[in-house]
Amino acid sequence: MSLAFTINLFSNVAAPDPTRNMASHALASALAALDPAGSAQITARLFVDPNPNPAALDAWVHAATAASPLPLDVHTTTGLANGYARSLDLCETSHALQLEHDFVLLPQAIPHPLAEILPAMAAARIVHLRFNKRWNRAIGYDAFMTPQEVPGLPCCRVSGWSNNPHIVDVGQARRAVLPLIDRSAPGPHGLEGVIDDYVGGGHVYGPLGHPRTCGHLDGRAVHKRDAAFRRRYLARAGAASR
Repeated sequence: MSLAFTINLFSNVAAPDPTRNMASHALASALAALDPAGSAQITARLFVDPNPNPAALDAWVHAATAASPLPLDVHTTTGLANGYARSLDLCETSHALQLEHDFVLLPQAIPHPLAEILPAMAAARIVHLRFNKRWNRAIGYDAFMTPQEVPGLPCCRVSGWSNNPHIVDVGQARRAVLPLIDRSAPGPHGLEGVIDDYVGGGHVYGPLGHPRTCGHLDGRAVHKRDAAFRRRYLARAGAASR
């Protein structure tokens, strides 16, 4: 029996230009990193807030679904918090990857597939395993980063949750986090302020000093720091598809 897993993608219609939708790249990177053998039974869902460009919703969704490596079950939301809560409501697997559309996982930095990660998370009762967008160190919202002895899974304990790419124990998140989420919060609000403060804390993949395991493609194209990474990543993706 194959391992069952859910990948939830989250987006708003970040730009009138549908080519800014990076969902297909996000999903492809997750499959390459976490299920390189293609042996898992993956359900993929896309949760889309039409704002701030509701007139481009249909084109935005089409851009995601047309290029997707898996069929996408699409749901329209009223904001990120609403979509996150609904993803937990709908999930039928024990664990899920929560992935905003403009983040990609970096397979070369994640040598452990789902078949190793999920049993280790369950055995160690890890509820939230984040893939870090910088090398592992205590900085910013990671007030501390403490290496953990988890058989089969190098990881560190951190002070809170983040909505950067993460695998979540769905049952535990339903019990501990879902009641705290304001489903009516608009746009990007009402989520990170809640899950950052979740008293159980979280974990980050890899030991101290481990290189970053995800990158930001920046669907809004407002972060100069991410622009060079985006250009390189999309250039490599285009070359690989030819």
